[in-house]
Amino acid sequence: MSDPHSLRRIRMLLALVWLALGLAVLAGSLIPDLGPSSLKIPLPHADKLVHFLAWALLAGFAPPLLVRVASRAAAASGLFLLSGAIELVQAFLPTRSASFGDLAANGLGIAVGTIAGVLVAMLLARRSRPVATGLAFDAGDGLFAPGKAR
Repeated sequence: MSDPHSLRRIRMLLALVWLALGLAVLAGSLIPDLGPSSLKIPLPHADKLVHFLAWALLAGFAPPLLVRVASRAAAASGLFLLSGAIELVQAFLPTRSASFGDLAANGLGIAVGTIAGVLVAMLLARRSRPVATGLAFDAGDGLFAPGKAR
């Protein structure tokens, strides 16, 4: 698991999945008939649950791709700003409506997803750390970045 080429491939795969998730969230937020209400989930406030899960999943993929705490915080903040911008755009679309409830669900999902992503990144870094050289959790520019543990 600590082979640099396989780690690079894993990082690339995670980045592609993250990009696909981002495009799916964007499409589901702006294209009519693709949003949470089109899923017809028979639960009260299912719309908010879909918002929470979509943004949590999207946010959860960022921490394994970003190592530094500041980068992770910037990614979470950026995702929240993006979700706010999407809600603002929805206010001007005839088939959509903006909602502070949706924004709150997005923000909560981003927070939970970021925390879960950090925990997953920590576990993956610990499992992939070679005994001799070590791979640091927070020492470089990406997933499983080589360096000294801090």
